[in-house]
Amino acid sequence: MPIKISVDNLDSEIALDIVEFTEEKDLRYFCVKNSDEIGINIKYIPIDISLWDKNRFDIYLFENSYLNAENDVFEVYENAIPNERLGWIFPITILESNENDFARYKNLNNYKFIAYQKLLELSISVKLKGNSDEFYKLSDLFGDLIICVICKETAQKIDNFAFKNYTLSLYKYGYLFLGDTRRSKMIYDRTDFIREMRSVRARVKLVLSNFDIYSNGYTKSLFVEHLLQSEDYIIRFIFLYQIIEHFIQQEFDKSFQLHLSNYQEGRLSKNDLRERINNSSRERDLIRSVIELIEFPNEVKVEFMQECEYLFNDLKLDSKDGFSDKIYDFRNLITHNFREVADKSEVLKKITEIFERIIIDLLINYKETK
Repeated sequence: MPIKISVDNLDSEIALDIVEFTEEKDLRYFCVKNSDEIGINIKYIPIDISLWDKNRFDIYLFENSYLNAENDVFEVYENAIPNERLGWIFPITILESNENDFARYKNLNNYKFIAYQKLLELSISVKLKGNSDEFYKLSDLFGDLIICVICKETAQKIDNFAFKNYTLSLYKYGYLFLGDTRRSKMIYDRTDFIREMRSVRARVKLVLSNFDIYSNGYTKSLFVEHLLQSEDYIIRFIFLYQIIEHFIQQEFDKSFQLHLSNYQEGRLSKNDLRERINNSSRERDLIRSVIELIEFPNEVKVEFMQECEYLFNDLKLDSKDGFSDKIYDFRNLITHNFREVADKSEVLKKITEIFERIIIDLLINYKETK
């Protein structure tokens, strides 16, 4: 609090810190005003209102280039409590229309009312155009965005719950935390994903990431800055492969320290130490050691290997059969022989899109070896 507004016909910014709901015969609206009774009215459009305590809920704002239609409304669940709904995620458009599939969902309508209340309590600065009508809409203040409302009581059943720890899980669905500027871009063709989400009314299932992207300067900037700004699939692949490089270095360092310790304690000869270190430094084997630490969805592995196989066959190049081998061979192709594939933009973009999913799964599920 408060909302600060400036209107075309006023010179100064006005702070509005009082939110009141009014229900008349054929009209329901929120008034956001100050103690001098200066304010604006926002019409309440959903069918039902709620008596729930708004303080039981938290609100988060997102953008999404893939799931942003009026009917892109999804229940939110968390992996630790899979049978309890955590909340709802929906576009602001369902708060301004009843011409959608969710107009009469009683539970969701409670969340819609909470969303109005929580939105109008946010600290924002808004420039409004002079309105000939008596009422504004929420989108006049906030523009197009995605809203997620989470029940605190349910969230408290999850150990050390913090919503930002699900950044990667939300990213898989295309949801990006709303920043000062819009960053979301439709980079990939995700037609099948969008169709599946809409056709079965899929849930947004949150999985806590084992790797905290905010603890590492590179991963933080990668997922909140670099990937969101680049539409070039080759640059995206190079950025993403740095994650593999990070884990490769970790695996090598642990292996090196083990061999060195064995040598210092007399369990390895000098020649054996040299041989073990040489073997441990082979990138193909290091990638395999990283990839084998987690269980990737089989469909992702198959899809990646098939697309790589198609590309290598088309180029009449050899490639090994394993999943980690395909990652290594594709990396070498991009790094050392890009001139051979510069005209294969569609298949390169497809492989990069799958590789992005692989990296996100790696970060979410990665477990360090001891």
